[in-house]
Amino acid sequence: MMLNRFQGLYLALLLAFAGVLSVSGTIALRNVLHLGLLLLLLTYLGFAWRTERGRMVTLASAVPLPVWLWCGYLLLFPLIAPNPAGAWSNMIGKGMWGESMLTWLLAWGAFLILGTKRLTLWVLALVSAVPVFIHLGLTVLAWAGIFQPAFYEDPSLQAACQSLWAVLQDVSLLQKPFQTFPLGFRGIEPMHGNLGYPASQAMCIGLAVMFAAWHQGTHRRAIQAGALVALCFVSVVIAQSRAAAYFGLLILALACLIYAKFVRVQRVPLRLGWGAGLVMAGVGALCLVFFYQVVSHNPVWYSMVDKVAIGFQIEKPKDLICEGFTPVTSEFVRQQHPDKDEAYVESLIDGLRGDGGRVLLARVGAELSASNLWGWSGGRDAYQHRIEQLCGHAPAMNFSHAHNAWINLILAVGWVGAILYAWVLLHFAKSGWSTLMQEQTWPAGLALLLLSIFWLLRGMVDAVYQEHYLEMQAFFLLTLFLSLRSGKQTSE
Repeated sequence: MMLNRFQGLYLALLLAFAGVLSVSGTIALRNVLHLGLLLLLLTYLGFAWRTERGRMVTLASAVPLPVWLWCGYLLLFPLIAPNPAGAWSNMIGKGMWGESMLTWLLAWGAFLILGTKRLTLWVLALVSAVPVFIHLGLTVLAWAGIFQPAFYEDPSLQAACQSLWAVLQDVSLLQKPFQTFPLGFRGIEPMHGNLGYPASQAMCIGLAVMFAAWHQGTHRRAIQAGALVALCFVSVVIAQSRAAAYFGLLILALACLIYAKFVRVQRVPLRLGWGAGLVMAGVGALCLVFFYQVVSHNPVWYSMVDKVAIGFQIEKPKDLICEGFTPVTSEFVRQQHPDKDEAYVESLIDGLRGDGGRVLLARVGAELSASNLWGWSGGRDAYQHRIEQLCGHAPAMNFSHAHNAWINLILAVGWVGAILYAWVLLHFAKSGWSTLMQEQTWPAGLALLLLSIFWLLRGMVDAVYQEHYLEMQAFFLLTLFLSLRSGKQTSE
């Protein structure tokens, strides 16, 4: 009885921690939860060491070698870093790498205490989608005109609650309800990534649950999981997170392909009725129609390809980043698109500070990576330090980082660190792939494969190997991997 209560408390705190990992304004809360969970884990290890020692050792040996090597390298990096003071600060002071390593330990401990019965795929999918639920709820309130001007000046959950309370007391405060749908509304998130990354993660796990339920003929769970995936996709389209929307389509295509072609287990005769099938197909079709309507009428979406192309066509990206725009730059863009109107051309020129600028950063970042093999301080400032060295002064186009996680990682912790982390993700992907033909564990294998591929590819277009995103990766990837190693069914 005491153990069950302890497990219930630990599960509640763990889900709260995992749910707020990517929610803005919760740094203090997640740090308190992180610390509390680690203290509870240490307490459990102390009391259960005599009786559970064999199981603890077995579970520790199940943690893959790349994870051990990655964490070991991070511990040693301050001793070999070109900037050891900064490296120690990022390890202990700012805590980015230290917290990520402790999250690997937390995931291991969570599986030790809770096992697969409590940490099911469906639970992991739902907790991943917490930022999505918050965003969609706030979107409905914004559309209804609930939010007062003070909310938009400084968006937060507290400001949202204050606006709602004010309207409940005085209905006349409603701000033009249900007139214009708030496309581009991100809720309380200042960055698209805080919404896009957990939404993509929830889609990876939710699709595995959906296909497992479809495979088993479980109507309700298949519809629930399909609806969750649809809500995640709609959320990132509303927020106009283009990368998240395109990655969502990629995840969906990969999941369908892998399930149809590579999941080779005995299938239960399809019992999913026409009604359930039509509901799922209808929800999917509505999502795609909504996506098409948003994309086709908004130049932010349909000009992205041209902006990226300009980034590749610029002959000397270093000069543009270091010295800034010149009349020659503007004229070059106009020559590439002589049939476009002036407003569109100006948007492409301005795009060199956005989508096109990311391409420029990748090209210059490749040069910086080749000449800085051992990283710098392990921090986000590595790119800024190296680009100032390359330019000889502060660059005119002053990006805070390279907008490419692999380049950021190389510049921060060196090629050895980047290779080790790539090995971690590739090992998880391989582990997921190898279980697709196993009757009990293929759903967890599919989720792990999709999630590993997502984080591998997502790192090529944005800075995702830092801070709380590293904690997301550590917790969910290792939890899914240990679920596989348990050999038990985990989809419910």
